[in-house]
Amino acid sequence: MAEIIHGSCLCGAVTFEITGRPTSLTYCHCSRCRKQAGVFAAVAMVRREDFRLLTGEDQIRRYTPEPPWRHVRAFCGVCGSPLGEPSDEHDLFPIAASALDDDPGVRPVLHLNVASKPAWYEITDGVKQIPGNYGD
Repeated sequence: MAEIIHGSCLCGAVTFEITGRPTSLTYCHCSRCRKQAGVFAAVAMVRREDFRLLTGEDQIRRYTPEPPWRHVRAFCGVCGSPLGEPSDEHDLFPIAASALDDDPGVRPVLHLNVASKPAWYEITDGVKQIPGNYGD
């Protein structure tokens, strides 16, 4: 059996587990992710069959932006913690790495949308960077 990665929001209303290793861990610096998560969003890509919501389905709120934006943002309706986008509609989806309680077993592989990062924030970790406009 695979090692279980537990996750939760700040208040504990939403809890989940991931039974398989995430496919990747990336940082997104687009303005949309920054506004929800801070300087950047760290997200783990998870397969639907590996994700199980344990508690708090009724507490999850989703923000669906107006076009041209397309990425739905999920968060806890009690404490506001970002959750990524747990989904029954997609085979692979992002989960906010900040919601993980355990080591996901993967390390960051990419900084996306670095052209949108704040001027005062320097990336110094040596992870590959893509300027991009994806999602911004």
